[in-house]
Amino acid sequence: MPLDADIKSMVQAVIKSDLQAPKVPKGRVPKLKKVWKCVSAYDFLYGQRVGYYTGLAEGIMLERHRRQLTQEEQDEIFAAIEPYTKDLRKYFAYYRPAKREKKKK
Repeated sequence: MPLDADIKSMVQAVIKSDLQAPKVPKGRVPKLKKVWKCVSAYDFLYGQRVGYYTGLAEGIMLERHRRQLTQEEQDEIFAAIEPYTKDLRKYFAYYRPAKREKKKK
């Protein structure tokens, strides 16, 4: 069963809104790493956000149709998110640690 078109539109609207949102201050990154026991805030935040979009679609489906997404519908959600991956990576690159300069011999 194809995914409701408005669900895809809602997910895409949330992504676009997120890309315009201010970033969490870098000063909060150490706490985030400690609480979630993650090594890379960049990877954690990027993965959390993509999971959030999928969960958003899943929640709407549960509310409307009282069922979970089928595999086909999950694939449609990932296909709707995919065009934004480059922009999402760029958005979360803010949290990547600065590359250390190689030591000169």
